[in-house]
Amino acid sequence: MFKNIKLIIFVFSLFSILFAFSEYHSKAFSLNEATSSIFKNDSWISERDDLSVTIKLMPRVPVIDETTKILFEVTSLNNSKPPEDLNTRITITDHDGRLYKFENKLIPIIDGQFSVDYIFPDDGEHRIILQMYKNVTPFTVSSFDLLISHSAPPSQTDKTLKPIIDFFNSLL
Repeated sequence: MFKNIKLIIFVFSLFSILFAFSEYHSKAFSLNEATSSIFKNDSWISERDDLSVTIKLMPRVPVIDETTKILFEVTSLNNSKPPEDLNTRITITDHDGRLYKFENKLIPIIDGQFSVDYIFPDDGEHRIILQMYKNVTPFTVSSFDLLISHSAPPSQTDKTLKPIIDFFNSLL
């Protein structure tokens, strides 16, 4: 009899926790709000040049002074095949007017994709500027605006709850 009561309490507790996470997890534990507030624009479209460029970050929420992979995907608006013979130059600016150019060299766009690693030195507004080239001839410029928030070091509670939060996020 005592074992049945323990089992019932355990099942009820587990159900209550799952219900609470499913109801409230998006506001309390999801990075969706943080991710959507990072980008002012995560895509750029040029009907004139028949191009669409999208940007993603890994990790989705950059941490100041740690490496962030910035991924780009370039597609044609009118067909599924990515444009060929495209190159780009990338410049990142910040709210203080500082510029960072990736070795000021052309980066090839292979199968419609390219990426760079960058360490955001501080919080605030940043702009990523792509100068697009067909072979070596410049033809368009696109930009993406980001707002990097000041990251606080994780508290002991955050470190303790992270595995539990990750587990429940994986269920949803």
